[in-house]
Amino acid sequence: MRKKIQLVLVAVFVCVSAKVKAQDDLSLQAILIDSVLTENANAIVRSENVVISINSVNSVVVKTKRVVTVLNKYGDRHADSYEPYDPETKIKKVQAIVYNSLGKEIKKYRKKDFSDRSMYDGFSLIGDNRYIYFEHTPVDYPYTMVYESEVETKSSAFIQPWFPITNYNLSVEKSSYQIINPQKIPLRTKERTFGNYPVEIIKGDQEISYKLSKVSALRKEYKSPSFTELVPRGKVTLGSFSLVNVEGSANDWKSMGKWQYQNLVSGRDELPESVIKKVSVLVADAKSNKEKAKRIYEYVQNKTRYISVQLGIGGWMPMMAEDVDRLGYGDCKGLTNYTKALLETQNIPAYYTIVYGDSDKRDIDADFASMQGNHVILNIPDEEEDIWLECTSQTAPFNFIGDFTDDRNVLVVKPEGGEIKRTKKYSPEENTLHTTATIYLQADASIVADLVSVSKGLQYDWRYLTKLKPVKDQKLHYKEYWDYINSLNILSLELEDDKDNIKYQEKIKVNATNYATKAGSRLLVTPNFFNRTKSKMPKYKNRKTPLVISRGYIDTDEYIINIPPGYSVNKLPEGKVLETVFGTYACNLEKIDESKLKFTRELRINDGRYSKEKYEEYRQFMSKIRNADKSKIALKKQ
Repeated sequence: MRKKIQLVLVAVFVCVSAKVKAQDDLSLQAILIDSVLTENANAIVRSENVVISINSVNSVVVKTKRVVTVLNKYGDRHADSYEPYDPETKIKKVQAIVYNSLGKEIKKYRKKDFSDRSMYDGFSLIGDNRYIYFEHTPVDYPYTMVYESEVETKSSAFIQPWFPITNYNLSVEKSSYQIINPQKIPLRTKERTFGNYPVEIIKGDQEISYKLSKVSALRKEYKSPSFTELVPRGKVTLGSFSLVNVEGSANDWKSMGKWQYQNLVSGRDELPESVIKKVSVLVADAKSNKEKAKRIYEYVQNKTRYISVQLGIGGWMPMMAEDVDRLGYGDCKGLTNYTKALLETQNIPAYYTIVYGDSDKRDIDADFASMQGNHVILNIPDEEEDIWLECTSQTAPFNFIGDFTDDRNVLVVKPEGGEIKRTKKYSPEENTLHTTATIYLQADASIVADLVSVSKGLQYDWRYLTKLKPVKDQKLHYKEYWDYINSLNILSLELEDDKDNIKYQEKIKVNATNYATKAGSRLLVTPNFFNRTKSKMPKYKNRKTPLVISRGYIDTDEYIINIPPGYSVNKLPEGKVLETVFGTYACNLEKIDESKLKFTRELRINDGRYSKEKYEEYRQFMSKIRNADKSKIALKKQ
């Protein structure tokens, strides 16, 4: 009897276990996902749980469990498959399990199944950053990835932020983030964009937690704010921390900058006496500190090249200036520190400056002192203005930073402490492109043209690197740029880079067959030969985000058009003028004499941030410009 009871209990246990397992698997079935989460989504974070235990300033443990259902090939990127590490970081646990659309396990990856490789980026001479990863090749969609890891790091200067929505077209079913702080180490937090999302917040002496659920995927909209502005983000930093065994404390940018100067920058600017003498001779007859700085900057450009060294504290600390001088290379930290050291031999103050480098503008957070930034540039205070130097570039003009570091908050690191400054903003009046051309239109609809374009400011930045390409690639560039001109041939090119005046000149001679369209005895011609607005802007029934025009500019064009003998223009179109808050546009065609026409065009775009309701007005403005740019006139055979 007792044996029968045992058998019955075993049977019940098996049935209950099977039921629990079935429920577990059922939760991974893609068919059960709420349709609100699948709309516009390539993948869905079914659940994410991050627990960060701050055991001490030299021990932070991060436990992660993330379940992601991937709906199509574009969602593969959201299925976690790697874990970075370095000598300060230990991967204690990692595994991944892949389930099919019915919730059935199809593949399990343990730590031994992960490959290990260096994070060599093609520019690094040496580095000790590595990562382990596995490659899963899906045979069908949807599938679900369950990823778990436990990682311990000795460096607490960077605490992983809560960033539950990491990209467009990614829905989140559940996300939670927890900081456990048993030692009650002072910490600071900053929440951003929480008000637009249903975030639950709990804060106590030893714990902080954030939770979020049921957030549908965002679609990327044309000219919207940066993605990080649109989604919630919780940032955490410790008042006392460790960076590769270098301990520190900071509560504001002044103290953070002072710690960085004392522990990462100070004492690394020594140079041999022979180098100091050489630089002194180089600048001996310079008439101002600005001229001295320019000569030294160009000396660095000619002597060094960029190559990264990411080894231990060297990932944050610059190479010794004398080593950069001897070896002739360095990364952004080393080259900036080297240039700084050379300038200071001539009593020119210069400051190591931390920035987020990217063509999409991103600020150092002025209200949240912490380890930030991904790049280093140099700041030289001048009587008239701040001078900014991009020390990694061998081609950039002096005091020109382009769109990689323009118009954003940066941290200037000084002996007395850190200071937030803003880099140069280039106005539309500085970002100019002026093009003149003489065009000979032939009776067979072909053209021959000579044109000269002069660009300045950011328009210089967007064009001058063409000169560094082989001639074959230069010609290909212009063919792609004027892809609306049939059978275009580049007959000659003269490209001149005037770095002293930050001006780029392009002299180009071209020809093309069938530029005009024959219509009986008439030739239909587009007078705007070389500067057309081509792309269409998307329409939105219900736009969600503001309109952001990051950078303004001014284009001016003036063409002399020689019409073929025996042809004339009966009637010229009226000039067009468009005026909006976003900018202005004007074009005009006039008759010089019976054989010549003059086409003029001016387009000004104003940078700025506008309400989402303004987007349609901007789209219509640009649509009218596009139509005006491709409008034709008729030449009639006499």
